[in-house]
Amino acid sequence: MTSQGFRFLHASDFRLELPVDGLLELPDRCGSAVLDAPRAAVERLFDAAIKEKVDFVVLSGDLLSPRDAGPWGVLFLIEQFERLRAERIPVYWAAGKSDASEAIPAAFRFPDNVRVFSTDHIEETFFEREGVPVARLLGASRGSAALSPRSVEPIEDVDDLYTIGVFNGRLPSEAVKSDSVRYWAMGGTKTREVVSRSPSLAVYAGSTLARNFSETGDYGATLVEVGESGRTTTSLIRTSPLRWSVETLVVREDETEDEILNEARARLKAIRERALESAAYLGRTFDDDVWFVKWRVEADPSVLPALRYGTAAQTILRDLRADFAKSAPIIYAVDIEPVLPEKMPEEMYERQTILGDYLRMIRYYWENPSEEIDLESFMPNEVRDWAALARVKREIANRRRLDGETADLGDLPARLAALEAKEFRPEVAELFDLTSFDPDLDDAGVDEAARAAAIAERRRAALLEAAALGVDLLSETDSPVALLNSGATTKALPKKNRAVAAELRELSRNLDGKELDS
Repeated sequence: MTSQGFRFLHASDFRLELPVDGLLELPDRCGSAVLDAPRAAVERLFDAAIKEKVDFVVLSGDLLSPRDAGPWGVLFLIEQFERLRAERIPVYWAAGKSDASEAIPAAFRFPDNVRVFSTDHIEETFFEREGVPVARLLGASRGSAALSPRSVEPIEDVDDLYTIGVFNGRLPSEAVKSDSVRYWAMGGTKTREVVSRSPSLAVYAGSTLARNFSETGDYGATLVEVGESGRTTTSLIRTSPLRWSVETLVVREDETEDEILNEARARLKAIRERALESAAYLGRTFDDDVWFVKWRVEADPSVLPALRYGTAAQTILRDLRADFAKSAPIIYAVDIEPVLPEKMPEEMYERQTILGDYLRMIRYYWENPSEEIDLESFMPNEVRDWAALARVKREIANRRRLDGETADLGDLPARLAALEAKEFRPEVAELFDLTSFDPDLDDAGVDEAARAAAIAERRRAALLEAAALGVDLLSETDSPVALLNSGATTKALPKKNRAVAAELRELSRNLDGKELDS
């Protein structure tokens, strides 16, 4: 294999035009960090290339969409490439569909250290050291032709040089069965993934920036080191200034608000310690980093209403933000989401109370998904008319989709005209969406099976919410005495019942059981 060792940085999917999403509100302290995050992540990548003194950089496409990013995006890349040119670090770039040379305006010129692979055919080039070839690179930009890595396999080895395949897109499984290409530098995915280790090492670099809560973990670039024997090792270089984490809290029946807050604080302290340890290891600071945390709370049904519908969750959120959003790295608690249980405790369904009757009704509809739940009879006439309008429009669209423009529509056009003649307030559409299981879908591209699945999911979510709300609103119809006799604690009771329960406990010290029951 290669007689000279070398090292390079493999990255892809800058997607400079895409903003950060998943945040309903943004604190002032985090504003600039979030807005500048796509650019900051790429700057850190090029900082790492210079600091690590790599021999070259390999880019596997989807760096930006020039049309969406605007001129600043291309100018920013040129600026970063110039930094590498000053350090004599070449760049080998296999573009994706959005950033192929055909998409770059002709007015922009990249410095001469940047080699953009063709979209017409697979190109071969060599990285040389003092005029001696050290590594061979085979690559093609995706562009509109979408060339496949399959074409690489017939190409023979050249002087046993270490060969790197640089592509954007899906790597065929048969491509890694041969060791003619030792390292596949792939792009086109958000997350970093090693899809093969032997006989070929194949790596999707993933994005340089994590943009929302679906992108947890480390995001950055892959540092590849090839020894004189050809042995290849890789390590992650984290570049994302934003990190996202979903943490789970389990809240017991007897747990107080302060205890929940202290547990959350301990977890955030552990996150901060890990971040600081990572910074020390990498020899840098994370002053501009932001770690967004969303809390998923699994709570006992007795305390769930206070967290989901009361003020406890917002109080905890406010205190966590005050404690952890003022020092570096910023850790910002975005939300607290109490998770609704699939069912309430069995003993609640057995009670001969209004709550028991209500929960048994909820369970009936849960166990009988085909049983219709009629909510329209409870809606105002205007909302009912809007629902009828939506059904007529959908029926017309379905008939035309099946039979074309000549479909027999019967009296549907007349019904449609009569309903459209009514004047609806702007908020009626939103009110209908909130009170209906029928989701607002684009009928042109949705079949009945997909619609039925969406309706079933909305119905399921509504029944879960209805059960939790019922426990909150109807619990006070249960006798506080019965709750006390069942062994429930004061903390387990809804807040509106706790004062009564405390008084009953005091009375129980002075009255015998018979008098208390009466």
